[in-house]
Amino acid sequence: MAQEVNNRMGRAVEDLKGKYERGQGGNDVSVDGPTGAAYQKEMAEKKALKREKKLREAQQEEDDQARDQEKYFEDEDNDADEDNELRMLREKRLRQIQSAQRQKLEDIGKGHGQYRNIVQDEFLHEVTNSMYTVCHFYHNDFEKCKVMDHHLNILAKRHIETKFVKIDAAKTPFFVQKLSVRMMPTLIFFVDGVAKEKLIGFEGLSDDLPIYQEDEWKTIKLARLLGKAGMINKENIVDDDEQTAAVQMTMEEMRKASFVGFKDDDLDLDDLSD
Repeated sequence: MAQEVNNRMGRAVEDLKGKYERGQGGNDVSVDGPTGAAYQKEMAEKKALKREKKLREAQQEEDDQARDQEKYFEDEDNDADEDNELRMLREKRLRQIQSAQRQKLEDIGKGHGQYRNIVQDEFLHEVTNSMYTVCHFYHNDFEKCKVMDHHLNILAKRHIETKFVKIDAAKTPFFVQKLSVRMMPTLIFFVDGVAKEKLIGFEGLSDDLPIYQEDEWKTIKLARLLGKAGMINKENIVDDDEQTAAVQMTMEEMRKASFVGFKDDDLDLDDLSD
C-alpha cells in the first residue's frame, strides 16, 4: 500500500511538471474562480505590471549608482600620484556593486520584493526558480495566519534576496500531504528548490510573551530567525525598535543641548508681559 501511494505521488508530480512544460500549468475549467483561466490571466497581467515597475525602478537605481561611481573614479583618476593597488581595489568594489545590482534585477524579475499569493499549479515553478524561497501555508479562517502575513509582507520588501510567497493550504491538498503540513501557519524554507526547514505556528517568536499576547511578537524576531537559518542576509536586518530608540535619544540630546548655559536671568518675564 505504501509503495502504491508513493507511486501515485510520483506520477502526480510528473504530471504537474509535464503541464508546465506543455504550457498548461494553472489552466482550469473554472473561468472566474481563483484557479480559473480568466482569473489567472488577469492576475498574471497585474503581476507583470508590478514586476515591470520594480524593474524600471531598480534599473534607474543601478544607472544612478553607476554614474556616481564613474564620476567618483574620474575625479580620483585626476590625481597623478594615485596608488595602483588602491585603484584596483576601487575597481573591484565597482564590479561587486554592479554584480549585486544585476542580481537584484534578476530577483525582481522572479517576483522578489513582494509578498505574493500562489496556487498549486504554480508551486513547483516558484520554489525552484529562486535560490531562497519562504512559503507560508495558510488558512483563511485562522487569525494567526493573518498575523504572519503582516510580518512576511514587511520582510518581503526589505529582503529582495529572498522570495516570499503564500499558498492556501485548503486548496493545495497534494503539497500539504507531500510536505507533511499539519498546522497553520506553517513556513517552509526552500533552498534551490529543496525544503530545508519548517517554522510551525509561532515557535520561537512568542515564547517570551504571555498567552494573551502571543500574537504581538515583533517582526525583528522573525527576521533574526530567518537570518539564523540562512534564508535572508543578516546585514540587511532592520530593528524598528532600535531605530525608534535611536531617534528618541537623538531628540533628547538635542533638547538637553538647547538648554546648556541657559539661566533663569536670561528670561525677563516683564518683557513677555509687554
